[in-house]
Amino acid sequence: MTVQVSPSSPTAESATERFERLSATARVVRVIHADLFGRQRAKQFPASVAAHLLGEGIAYSKIAHAEDLLGVPVDEEEFPQLKGHPDVHAYIEPGTAIVPPWEPDAVWVLAALWEGQRRSPLCARGQLASARDTLGAELGYTVQAAAEPEFYLFQRTSADRRPVTYSQEGVSYTMDRITDPEGAAGRIHRGTIGLGIGVTALNREFSPGQFEINLAHGEIVDAADRAFLLKTAVKELAIIDGLEAVFMAKPLTAEEGSSLHVHLSLWEASGQNVFAEGDTTSTLLEHAMAGVQAHAAALLAFASPTVNSYTRLHGAGLSPRTSNIAGDNRFTFIRVPAERGAATRFEVRQGDASASPHLLMAAIVHAARDGIQRNLRIDADGAALPRSLGEALAALRADAFFGAAFGEELVRAYTAIKQREIEAFESTVTDWEWRLYHSCA
Repeated sequence: MTVQVSPSSPTAESATERFERLSATARVVRVIHADLFGRQRAKQFPASVAAHLLGEGIAYSKIAHAEDLLGVPVDEEEFPQLKGHPDVHAYIEPGTAIVPPWEPDAVWVLAALWEGQRRSPLCARGQLASARDTLGAELGYTVQAAAEPEFYLFQRTSADRRPVTYSQEGVSYTMDRITDPEGAAGRIHRGTIGLGIGVTALNREFSPGQFEINLAHGEIVDAADRAFLLKTAVKELAIIDGLEAVFMAKPLTAEEGSSLHVHLSLWEASGQNVFAEGDTTSTLLEHAMAGVQAHAAALLAFASPTVNSYTRLHGAGLSPRTSNIAGDNRFTFIRVPAERGAATRFEVRQGDASASPHLLMAAIVHAARDGIQRNLRIDADGAALPRSLGEALAALRADAFFGAAFGEELVRAYTAIKQREIEAFESTVTDWEWRLYHSCA
């Protein structure tokens, strides 16, 4: 590997010491980064080279970060910056080092992708860091966030059979051996608590076999990192228990979809939540929400990023078809929870569990910044939201503000990858089509 200088961090010394301390008693170090779909990409090294990892970027072919969900990259003729498969380099963030309790001789550490002295446009974590830094530079605020991911646990079956949910009984907002008959969800919860990523509550959600694990609020890049690590950990722990954790937007036709709700607040350096004004809310909160509302159609390309996502957004119940805003109302696109003071925040409810937490939070931060800078006003009813991934991608391509904020390379590559997903779906015969048409058409 070529020696390169890692981007500096104001807490690099203490972070480095932590990484070295954890690595000293480990056998392996797994260096992890998030791809554009929120999936884990990683290389694993002997712990004996931990010091080496601190000083060097780990090379990856850039084209691997412009692949669709099947691993097929975009056309190099359309994206000449990918010709020849140049490298990007993953630099570890030593302060993110953790030891998974189920793998006590391993250290996991997150990395960000760089191209020379700039963040790679195809790095989801880097996109969120840039969004945070831009808001901080232009408005002077820091950003706090929290994620609420939902998922299903399924019994593991052969690839050609529909899975069966792990639990068939119980009611929402509970945890017992009715909803968790073998204790698997409880063991997953304990494992993620031991990971040290700010895990809080576990509960059964609305459908059999569906669960939610909440995460504590924190600095926004850290919050997205923890949501990403939670998903990675839940999948691994489910496999250990002989189950499969599924974060699809809607895995079962007759049951509820799985969301990724995001809560966000802005803070002054003094420690004051700028969305709070005494016992009420500030005009800054309104402007920020209005910005998210103004870019809602484009934001859906990140919040609801798969063809499957739009089977969840059918307009009933908790999945509105407009960018409406209200107070403590879970039937809206944006909700303002009832807590006030330091807990004042807004919640974007349209994200689903298949979303990249880094890209979704980046889109929310960019949109909130635009709303504040332009003093936008909310429309309580909102506007119609895209009804398909194709409509959301078209909105993203047409959104000049997002194009400038994310950069042309990310928007073009992301929409090209997702367009291929649409085309693959449109040429596929579904089970529903076969059942309906095979004997009567």
